[in-house]
Amino acid sequence: MRKFKHSSPHTVRFHLIRGRVLLSLGQYDQAIDDFRSALRLDWRHEQAAYWLNKATRAIPHADGTRSLS
Repeated sequence: MRKFKHSSPHTVRFHLIRGRVLLSLGQYDQAIDDFRSALRLDWRHEQAAYWLNKATRAIPHADGTRSLS
């Protein structure tokens, strides 16, 4: 984690790691923002797209169900 502490916040890796941490904490909107930031830096980054999709699907709906799409 020490190496990550000194990472530039302007790298795809930074946003992916922070996004995954936020997702694991249930902070879906913030995680989605990080994955989108990663994709803005590299729009073809497959892991960023994968985690953005995963975070978007993880958001609970108001009626207690999750989207299947």
